[in-house]
Formats: sequence, C-alpha cells, structure tokens
Amino acid sequence: MVEINSLLHAGYHNPAQRPWQIERTLTKSALMYPIFITDEQDSLIPISSMPNQYRIGVNRLEAFIQPL
Repeated sequence: MVEINSLLHAGYHNPAQRPWQIERTLTKSALMYPIFITDEQDSLIPISSMPNQYRIGVNRLEAFIQPL
C-alpha cells in the first residue's frame, strides 16, 4: 500500500469548498453563473469565445441579474 504524503487539492480542507467536493449528485446549489463586469458603465459587450455571455457595465448589471 502506498502512503500519500501530499494533498492534490487544498480546497478539501476549506469548509466552504468541502460540500462541493464530497457531493455525489449535481444540484442547483453547486452551479455558478459567470458574470463579467466591465468599468464601461453602460456596456453590454459580447464575449466571442463564450456564447450568450457578456461583459456588463455597472449601470446594466441590476437589469441583467434580475431574472436570475
């Protein structure tokens, strides 16, 4: 039997991340929605490498996250 001398991921010891790593089923609470905010206040700039994702200005942020 091989003895393990190092941890591959320190997140297991973080109380906030531990439930994500021990969870065996996928639930809504395990998902995160990416929101990219820009300093251009009224912008809504498409991110070409990520379909349906945008860089959002702070003046548009509230309307964007309301449906979420």
